[in-house]
Amino acid sequence: MGTRGSFRPAPFGANQGLAGKVSAILDLSASAQSGGEWTNWVDLLNDNPGVINAARRPAVTASGNGLPTATFATNDCVSVPLVAAINNQVTKCGWAFHLKVGNIAATSTLITIGTGTLGASAQKLRLLILASEALRADCFISGANGRLFTTTAVLTQNATTWVRLEYDSSRGGDANIKVFFDTVDQAGSFSDSGAGGTLTTLPVVTGNMLIGNINDDPTPSAPLAGIVGPRIYCLRENLTLAEDTALMNFDRAVP
Repeated sequence: MGTRGSFRPAPFGANQGLAGKVSAILDLSASAQSGGEWTNWVDLLNDNPGVINAARRPAVTASGNGLPTATFATNDCVSVPLVAAINNQVTKCGWAFHLKVGNIAATSTLITIGTGTLGASAQKLRLLILASEALRADCFISGANGRLFTTTAVLTQNATTWVRLEYDSSRGGDANIKVFFDTVDQAGSFSDSGAGGTLTTLPVVTGNMLIGNINDDPTPSAPLAGIVGPRIYCLRENLTLAEDTALMNFDRAVP
């Protein structure tokens, strides 16, 4: 596995707009491991690493082309402190990463900013995999009230998919949320969480963003059964197709 010194920065040179749109790069090539497990997840752009409890460390694995990945199972969880300028925006935000899953038996958590154990102070935004292998983005207005977007297309089992979530409050209502598979904007359906409502800016919250689980504790809740890596990008602006493609193809993990 690499070190911080050997990391090749994302392709900002060829796509200068990315430098202002990517707010964090959680990179496994720069992260630490022990006993075949990841002990942290370093943010290359900020002093804000993902923290991993010793009892909940994802396994150190590698993709088919040797890039470092994290395999989540049972109650594995990575906790990343929420910082307004990095991963806690309320008007525009998003995540992007490579993902590989097999047969999903039950709802699995990819990333959540919500009220799980050691999570956030209120429900805000989360991305889940359903048992159907569709992705669902949960966007909250207040408390449990919000809107849920479920993709029509499903993930291909045992294949690597570039997943990107985009939230842009300037579009208004359900148009605020988009989910992309391999840079393609996905069609889907909306439903209510709680009393529902109209999506606007996201709630202001404090606490932590959790990767791989709703709770950061010994009792798993919708744990991820899948592989993520070599990095997760946090975004504060929408990406163009060219920018999304550049990130997808940069050190792309393959099966």
